[in-house]
Amino acid sequence: MNFRSGLVWIKHNSLLLSVLFGLLSGIALLIIKMQAVFSYSPDISGSEASGIAAIQLLVDGQDIYTDPEKAPFRLTQYTPLYFTIVTFLVKIMGWTGIEVHKIYVASRLVSNFFTLTTVSIAGYFIYRVTKQKIAALLTGLVLFHVLSFWFLTTSRPDSLLVLLTTLFIVTVYYAFENNDQKLWFLAIFIGVSAFFVKQSGAILPISAGVFWLIQRNFKMVLKLTGFGILTFGLYLAILPINTVELFFLNIVGGVANSASWGWFYDWTLQHWLLQFAPLMVLNALVSAYTIYYRPTGFYLFLVIASVLLFLFATSTAFKIGAGVGYYQDYLIVVLIQLVLFFSMTSDLTGLKSAFIKSGTALFMIFMFLHCSLYVFMKYKSGMFRNFEALYIEDRKVAAYLREQQNLKPAEYVYICPAENFQGSFLSLFLFKNNLIPFPDLVYLADQNGTFNYDEFRRIVDEKGIRYVISPKGKAPANILGYNFANTLKYSSTMGSYDIYEAEKR
Repeated sequence: MNFRSGLVWIKHNSLLLSVLFGLLSGIALLIIKMQAVFSYSPDISGSEASGIAAIQLLVDGQDIYTDPEKAPFRLTQYTPLYFTIVTFLVKIMGWTGIEVHKIYVASRLVSNFFTLTTVSIAGYFIYRVTKQKIAALLTGLVLFHVLSFWFLTTSRPDSLLVLLTTLFIVTVYYAFENNDQKLWFLAIFIGVSAFFVKQSGAILPISAGVFWLIQRNFKMVLKLTGFGILTFGLYLAILPINTVELFFLNIVGGVANSASWGWFYDWTLQHWLLQFAPLMVLNALVSAYTIYYRPTGFYLFLVIASVLLFLFATSTAFKIGAGVGYYQDYLIVVLIQLVLFFSMTSDLTGLKSAFIKSGTALFMIFMFLHCSLYVFMKYKSGMFRNFEALYIEDRKVAAYLREQQNLKPAEYVYICPAENFQGSFLSLFLFKNNLIPFPDLVYLADQNGTFNYDEFRRIVDEKGIRYVISPKGKAPANILGYNFANTLKYSSTMGSYDIYEAEKR
């Protein structure tokens, strides 16, 4: 084979080569992710500890939705289905709430399982519809790489949400394909289930309702709405929500953060979103084509779903604390839309030339390389830090307070904010005593006036906090900026922590 014929072979097999590269890259990525699963890193996915704390509470038989204005000042942002599933598995293993690393591993493994199941179902669905193996493999590989690149499907409810989103889209497809109204009810069940994983899942059943409204089938809208309400009520009855009032107080108040253009630019647009702008451009073009040439059926539904998901993701991404994770469901819908469109549309033969295929393959290879290297470098930077030593030290401090100082579950401990994850494990080991488990959420809620924390100030003034733990050499300070004044006395130093005890009245 001479050089010219070799180039011709590459041109005609470029997509196959991109698949092979993607498989190698995907295997490397999976190895990196599995190393992270068993690591002692306190956060490999963004706010991971908040999910771990919710699981600990459920394992211990405690409520995760409580009054945010009363001690302990907890805010559980997300709906409980993911936490309930992980808790069930933890209980099967016989682990307790203070076995922190085991709960981390359980949540991370469950999330990786959900993510791998998601990409497998998406790829298999594309194969069943198009009968094209390369298209199916590329769909799964692209989805796996991008979700890994965005980090937010590891040890987070997002992993279950993307799985339910994929199942929802597949169910709607077969509802159209088989003209089976019963499958629409299954889709609504999946959509309501998605809401009980994360609030953004509500867009899925809403998209079904909007489709039937556009079709002017009001009878179908009423049927699906009624079924959705029944499903919603069933979940409220069986899931650990405490009371309906407290449930909504948490999941609404917990995300009622200030909006910020700077936050959106730094955490979504600059580092994440623009790198996948071609997908959004193609989504807009294909959606316009669909509306103009064939505004019916499954393709129209994909247009409606992608528009609603994009608008919701963009509007919420301005919220402080939000990120690119809100675009994950949009990504799934768009990827399925584009692969089906370019694989099955007969009047786009000009776009299926070897030149276009080669360009697409080259883009895929660069994307696979970029995603896998980025994830490797991010996890590598954490591997050089001795998080296991931090874990061991925090466990010793917690054991000292419980066993030698006779700290009781009803007594409060406040862990002062620190840098470099110091105290993050300690707050989990002391989850029964932690007065403010999620200080960043409480800080924002206080700044925005979402909740009133006068009770915290009263507890400080009345010396109701048994221990305050501060980084060694630093004066005790709290997230609300309230002065501890003369309510504390120095007790002892353990490792990198100073321990203060409430002055006896």
